Amino acid sequence: MRKLITILSLSVFWIPSFDARPGMGNSYRSSSSSGSRPTYSSYKSSYNSSFSSSKSNHSSTSYPTSSGPEPTSYFESTNHKISIHFHADGSADVNESFRIKKDQSKIGIKRPSFLIKKDVEITNLEVFPQSVYSSHNAGMITIFWANNEQNPEMDISIQYRIKDTIISLGKLSLVNWKFAKTNLSSQPIHFDLKWDPNTFSKNLKLQNEVFNESLSEYERFDVPVIIEEFHIQSDSWKNVELNTFYVIDISQLSERKRDSHKEIQTNSHNISYTLDETVTLKENGSHHYQSRILIPKENPIQNSLQLQLGLHRFREYGESFWNHFWTPAFQISYGFKGVSTYFWHLFSVSLSDENTTSDNLKQFDFSFSTLGESSNRQNKGLEHWIRITNLENRENLELESFHLQLLSESNIDPNSSKIEMIVSDCEYCSDVFDQSSWIVPIEPKWESDGFSIDWNHPIPNQYKVYIRLQETNKQFYYNPILIFYAVLNAFLHSPGSGNHMGHLVLLGIFFLGFITFGFLYLNRRKSQREKKQNEKFHLLQIQKIDPYFDMELFKKKVILITEKTVFAWDKGDLESVRNFLSASVFQRFSIQLQLMNMIDGEINRMKGFSVVSLGIIGMSMESEYLTLHLKIKCKTKDKTFPKQTSELEIQNQLNNETYSFYEEIHSYTRKITTQTKPNIDLIHNLCPSCGATAKFSHATNKCEYCGGIYNSGEADWVLTEITQLVEWDESKSKNGMEIQNGFAKQLLEDRASAVFWKYIHYQSFPNSEFLKRDSLDESYKQLAGPGKSPIHSPVIGSCHLVHLDLNSKPQKMTCEIRWSGSRKKGLIPEHRRSKLHLVLLTERTKTLGFSEESCHHCGAPLPEIDSSVCSYCKETIPEKVNDWLFDSTELISL
Repeated sequence: MRKLITILSLSVFWIPSFDARPGMGNSYRSSSSSGSRPTYSSYKSSYNSSFSSSKSNHSSTSYPTSSGPEPTSYFESTNHKISIHFHADGSADVNESFRIKKDQSKIGIKRPSFLIKKDVEITNLEVFPQSVYSSHNAGMITIFWANNEQNPEMDISIQYRIKDTIISLGKLSLVNWKFAKTNLSSQPIHFDLKWDPNTFSKNLKLQNEVFNESLSEYERFDVPVIIEEFHIQSDSWKNVELNTFYVIDISQLSERKRDSHKEIQTNSHNISYTLDETVTLKENGSHHYQSRILIPKENPIQNSLQLQLGLHRFREYGESFWNHFWTPAFQISYGFKGVSTYFWHLFSVSLSDENTTSDNLKQFDFSFSTLGESSNRQNKGLEHWIRITNLENRENLELESFHLQLLSESNIDPNSSKIEMIVSDCEYCSDVFDQSSWIVPIEPKWESDGFSIDWNHPIPNQYKVYIRLQETNKQFYYNPILIFYAVLNAFLHSPGSGNHMGHLVLLGIFFLGFITFGFLYLNRRKSQREKKQNEKFHLLQIQKIDPYFDMELFKKKVILITEKTVFAWDKGDLESVRNFLSASVFQRFSIQLQLMNMIDGEINRMKGFSVVSLGIIGMSMESEYLTLHLKIKCKTKDKTFPKQTSELEIQNQLNNETYSFYEEIHSYTRKITTQTKPNIDLIHNLCPSCGATAKFSHATNKCEYCGGIYNSGEADWVLTEITQLVEWDESKSKNGMEIQNGFAKQLLEDRASAVFWKYIHYQSFPNSEFLKRDSLDESYKQLAGPGKSPIHSPVIGSCHLVHLDLNSKPQKMTCEIRWSGSRKKGLIPEHRRSKLHLVLLTERTKTLGFSEESCHHCGAPLPEIDSSVCSYCKETIPEKVNDWLFDSTELISL
């Protein structure tokens, strides 16, 4: 899962390479961006054209621009002053002076007028000193040196008049002036502005422009000024350094005469439209537009009216990591109603739902949603761009008026919010606000859930109008599910455009992975809840018969026994843990070690073993015995070496091994009537039956005081079975069949497993007599002989009782054993199923439990060879054990 998440994370970071080029590829680009601003040098005067001469003593000369250096727009200066007098007829007198530093240009310099995007008519141009040449064209004043050499340090003064400084927008007179110092290292401008009465309004603004490196964009801030009587000057803002600033207003000119040829033309009433729009700002960052357009019925344009959706870019800088991580490059428009989309692009949509009103107007109602028009501005709050929906230029329909109702799911504080109307004439610009945009002062009407704006001045069709809302102390995070839905919805509306296809595919992959992970997580949580409930149920059942049973102490004991067993395995000698293991488990480990060492010539070593998790998954009560089944998960470093490998080499290789994990089912059994005695067990070197000190003077499993057999299960828990997880059948462990005469299924299976391990020993070792004392004489004689069919790497997966006949003489039982082993060393083990048949000649000793016959005097294990006396106490031992004996075995399948 970790690898999957890593791949998906890298894939999402790769999204920019799939960025949806709006519509059909990358043929449409932004005309400007926040990080790349057009310079004044881009305004190149055509010196071959006619121009006005200054009042210099020198006549102006035409300098071609086709070759050689050109006058520069950027130069270092000091003592820069600009003085403006604004007249009631819209004209302005300009007086600019500065001291240019030495060696700034070999040809000359350029100074632009303060108007933005307007053909400027300059008159009465005077430039001092009179030793320079001057000209002007399209609002650019050019000053040439007389000798075509690097300039000396000198003072320059420029005086001129601009006939019309106003931008006419319908009946409005907009002031949008820009002033900038000569270059970044120059001193700030000393600015002085005077005006006639009935010119500027009370809403006159001065805005300072500052580049924000973290947002990679230019920001404007209102400069607080002191307005004297029709006059403001630099002393009003002594603490603010103005490098680039704007003067903005909707002026009230009393003497201006409009030039119908130069002002922005508006259309007649019949080819205009009105807009009523409600925009809801949602907390998830989306905008929902509900719009109504009304067009006169006699309008000559009747068919296929189209709306522009715009190409607004998601914020690239200053956005939170989460939002920047998930969002595509351009805004997403989706959820269209009342419009028809195009198969190949989503630049625009066509109005489709048309109704005729009672006052002879055609009414179009539509709605859609957008993502990408809201963004975080680091610690400065939120910025929302609300588009005033407009028809495409080719419709030649102007926006006569609009009513905007803005609603917000979160409260908008008028005192900490800033609202501006931005007008732009760039049709396919992804960055709406740039140097060519106009800021139009507006006064919204605040309401409890937002604000409204009523605009009653015609806006020509080539202009796009936006409302910019900035809120402080707010932040939001995009929901990836919402983005995926929006991208998918946009794709379904315009499948041929491939709109954000890369984002759609990668988000689809991510959400598929997320849903899969969520399913697995919920399933795991469900399993954990079921495990806890199951464990609590088993605890209550056990405490009914053993009130002192403690589940946590029991788990600690199991973990300690497991660790001791692994340690003994690593040392190659299981005698130290014999008293914790049933006969079958002990034989399993002991014989596996012998086979590995003597047959395969190998040793298995382990390091860094630990129990990762442990939980009870089942419980069974059979006859006189209670068995708890535990699922145990362990981790370790495990490797098999040739037995001649040195200990130093073994440890070095184990250090370089990676940890591996495995799971098994361990079954612990004890007598049902046994009561828990805290801290009285073999873990604490005490006999669990009588509490006497357990003396281990030799390999014994018998208490010298009470005669109790430690691993019988009569007085304490003993590990009776280890089942591989793939072989575990929970249904067979829940309710074991009740067997008469004191026999329990778990006990019988343990004995069968022990005998089968001895059979494997007999098959593998020449001269083995390990099975002789545990088998019928006739059956033993029928075997092919010891060591005839060596079995390499044997493992018993499970042992299940399939038949039991207690009425026959002798009593008989059959167990099915699922196991694996290979015929030769190095071959892949073969999975096998065998039936093992056993008989019981005489009644089994009841206290034997899960142990097996040992010396009745000292408890030592019976010798492998045919000896009649105990090798420890020299007492006589029987030729046959008083237990189930081997009869025969048959192979069911490979």
